[in-house]
Amino acid sequence: MSLKINGFSKNKVNMKHIYFCLCFFFSISAIDSERGSHNYSQFIYTLNISELFASFFRNESSSYTKITEADKLLQLSDSYLYKNTPQSIIYAHKARIIAEGIGDSKRKAESYYYIARGLIFLRQLEEAYSYIEKGMNEEIVVKDDFHKALFLNLKAIYQGKVSLAQKQLEGSLKALDLISSKKDVNSRLLCSQLYMLMADAYTEMNNDKKAHFYADQSIKSIQTISEQEYLQAPKIYYCKAYIYFYKAWLYLKQNQPDLALPFIQRAHSEALKEGQGYMAPFMEVYGDYYLQTGNYSKAIDYYLRTIGNKKEFGQTPEYVQSKVATAYSMLGKYDKESLYLKESSDMLKLNIEKDKVHLQRELQNIQQDYNTEKSKDKIRNAIILVLIILGYVFVLLLFLFKYRKIKEKKKRISEEKEKLLIHKKSIIAEKENIIEALRLRQKGNQFSELIEIAKENSPQFWVSFHQLYPEVYEKMVNISPKIKVPELTFCAYLYLGFSTKDIAEYTCVTVRAVETRKSRLREKYSIPSGIDFYNWIREL
Repeated sequence: MSLKINGFSKNKVNMKHIYFCLCFFFSISAIDSERGSHNYSQFIYTLNISELFASFFRNESSSYTKITEADKLLQLSDSYLYKNTPQSIIYAHKARIIAEGIGDSKRKAESYYYIARGLIFLRQLEEAYSYIEKGMNEEIVVKDDFHKALFLNLKAIYQGKVSLAQKQLEGSLKALDLISSKKDVNSRLLCSQLYMLMADAYTEMNNDKKAHFYADQSIKSIQTISEQEYLQAPKIYYCKAYIYFYKAWLYLKQNQPDLALPFIQRAHSEALKEGQGYMAPFMEVYGDYYLQTGNYSKAIDYYLRTIGNKKEFGQTPEYVQSKVATAYSMLGKYDKESLYLKESSDMLKLNIEKDKVHLQRELQNIQQDYNTEKSKDKIRNAIILVLIILGYVFVLLLFLFKYRKIKEKKKRISEEKEKLLIHKKSIIAEKENIIEALRLRQKGNQFSELIEIAKENSPQFWVSFHQLYPEVYEKMVNISPKIKVPELTFCAYLYLGFSTKDIAEYTCVTVRAVETRKSRLREKYSIPSGIDFYNWIREL
């Protein structure tokens, strides 16, 4: 939680600027309407503008001062959190009053957080829960993932105090999902705390394997933060000592004191670095270590120091007293064992009754939250259903409208295309007629030239014929793939309809020679005598 002065939010500044401009505009309007003389109106104009500027900057300065004061009080609350918890709560209440007065959501949420954290430590759980709820409803908590995670973490701590380990675990997981990807120091410290809370929840559920896993995750996470960064962070995020404490406690729970000792020493050392006033957990775990290793006198010494520290900070030492009784029993001092057992039993009964009340209230809160959420779900589902129906109707109407538009457009396009097609067809037909006429004219010219070449028995005759009648060549080749040019040339004369006499004249051979060639072709291609040679070659 950042305790630095961030100034005004942009929205506040913008609203003040708008207010200032409106005042400025209305001042000028009023002055213009009442102008009687130049000097009088000039004086009024100057006076109004001066007052507006003074008022604007006075308000800005006042709000800034209050924000600064609230931040200083929150810093004091943070510094006293582990030294003098009641004093920390007093400072947080003072910051709350200022924050509520100026409507600063961020600082309201921060003050609620410190108050609730202090009250949880003092086991004033019902009042603490009311501040947690107030904080959860603040705008900054609703909109900002980090602040939401901070309050989910706080609620998980509260749920752990009333023995709702499953809820503690669920809340920690939700908070972790919100900030696990963030890289700033405060988010990373909060992640370390959340892993520690998850380890604590699994310990309460007697799942030591997962408790060790999340304790290791917490240690791994906290070790990525340098000592300088850690000690510069607000004390509300201090958790390194408790992380090592939890790991040691897990080993002691499994009767492995030798594995626990390095973590006990590290936890105690970190607590001193952090300036912890409340050292009870770190002295108690030393007592547990010595109790398990058989050094009962030293265990009693640490337990008695733990009891003194707990009383100094308003904590009840019933569980430590029962451990003292166990240690005295091992030493054979049964009178002192009875004394501490009685004190422990009396205090335990009283606290169990209180815890029952807190647990019942928390169960009621959970049921109330469930009913509220269920009611919200019903309303949400009803709204969703209505929106779906309206959406369906809208989509249907939109579809019908679009369909009609598309249909009309298609019809219009179809009509336009049909008109365009008719126009194009007429143009194409006209062009085709022109092309055909040109082609016939060109072919006629080429045909005339071909006849002249044929008559001259020119070597170019076959080339020209092939260009003009390529299909004849293809058909002749299909019939006789090995056909040669002289034979093709003779067939070309026949295709053009030249008589035997003409062919003999143009090719400078006898009529008899032409007849002989025709007979050979008829025989080669098996042309019956009843079929005219000219017709056969044209019908290939």
